[in-house]
Amino acid sequence: MRAWLVVFSSLLGLPATHGQEKKAPTEAASFTVGIGGGLDFGGLGIQVSSRPEPPLNLFAGVGYNFGGLGFNGGIAWRALPRHIVCPFLLGMFGYNAVIALKDKKEFKKIYYGPTAGAGIEVRAPNWRGHLELAVLYPFRSKNSARTWRTCRGIRATGISLFQATSTSA
Repeated sequence: MRAWLVVFSSLLGLPATHGQEKKAPTEAASFTVGIGGGLDFGGLGIQVSSRPEPPLNLFAGVGYNFGGLGFNGGIAWRALPRHIVCPFLLGMFGYNAVIALKDKKEFKKIYYGPTAGAGIEVRAPNWRGHLELAVLYPFRSKNSARTWRTCRGIRATGISLFQATSTSA
């Protein structure tokens, strides 16, 4: 919780310092397709996004998340859409946890639910693409927490345990 507050409070300070920042000469592309990893990409996958208005970003992602195919869709609000560094807030729904035990098919499950987050979008002045870095907070179901506790109790050798990370790149 403390880490979330530190990141959130540091993002709040970004708009106050934008006066010294250079503006990008052109607006980012209104439709993009990119590869990456994280909850908003469905795991390791692709994301398509559309910007009907400069501060509004609609996105959908699909990818492999160590348990199968994961998907997400959501909306992001960009605070400074015409700047090189742009803070944003996002909300999405889709895959937000995966539990996969090697040789234990009954514990292989993908969980879906809402996720909220904040981050920054960085663009080079002469490049229509961008890089996003975000901190995401998945709201996981009680069922996923129960299964996770059960899996942590398994002590068999040779079992690999993966759980979704809450970072995006």
